[in-house]
Amino acid sequence: MKKLLLTVIVILVAGCVADTDTGSQSDQGIIIDSLRLSPTEVTDKEPFDLFFEVRNVGGKKTKVFAYIYGPSWISEDETDLGEQELIAPDKQSGSIGESFVFEKTYDQPIEVRKGIVEEEIVYGRICYPYTSSASTDVEIISLSEKRQTEVKQAAKTVRTSNSDAPIRIELTIKEPLVDYGDDQVVPIAVRVINVGGGFATAHDGDCTMNPEISEMDKVTVTLEGSGITCNGTNEVHLSNNKATLFCKLEATTNGLPSKNVKIIAEAKYNYYKTKTATIKIIGTQA
Repeated sequence: MKKLLLTVIVILVAGCVADTDTGSQSDQGIIIDSLRLSPTEVTDKEPFDLFFEVRNVGGKKTKVFAYIYGPSWISEDETDLGEQELIAPDKQSGSIGESFVFEKTYDQPIEVRKGIVEEEIVYGRICYPYTSSASTDVEIISLSEKRQTEVKQAAKTVRTSNSDAPIRIELTIKEPLVDYGDDQVVPIAVRVINVGGGFATAHDGDCTMNPEISEMDKVTVTLEGSGITCNGTNEVHLSNNKATLFCKLEATTNGLPSKNVKIIAEAKYNYYKTKTATIKIIGTQA
């Protein structure tokens, strides 16, 4: 007998499980492979190069936007490094995810007095729009089936199929789900947890280098399945990387001994990650 759903919880589980063939990672979408400055020690008149490498290790193709900021010598029009669409790894074919290196050369960062060494921290940030998906099958049994099999209800975590993404979904239910009649509905608690090491913003806005505070830590969650309804807005606000959305499911077998309902949960958002690099600037100015 398949496991049943009384309470559904969507959880983002920390940790990184890599596929040895494709390099996919279950708790990531786009990752920053490196932020490199070459050379890392220059005089205040010496040019240097910046290399910002990103890679798709998630479950879907997506566009990534890259930004550089921090030191005063990076002007406002130099912060945007551009955008690039990256193909995801394919576990079936064994193909790896696509990577890209954003490059930029700086000719004259800052004037520093002779004998002084200034250490500057450079920040590299990426933003990419993403969707996390999860699904599980829920079995609803009739009251007569319950009495025949003498099953007992218990809250358990069911096996859930997840996409590789920084917002993870896990479904927890009280099983079996029993049809007691009278148009019975049961609550579904959808819990969302950020495991990617970055932060999410509302998915309906564009990626920007510095998102509005009011848009941070927001994720839009939707549930699909026969007899599922959610009240009010589906946008949840993550607190300490967690949030919960409450919905309802009709517990009916439609006159059958048992019935399966597939529950599909999706979370939409923009996701941000940041990396730093350090450069030493040696003064030559008299």
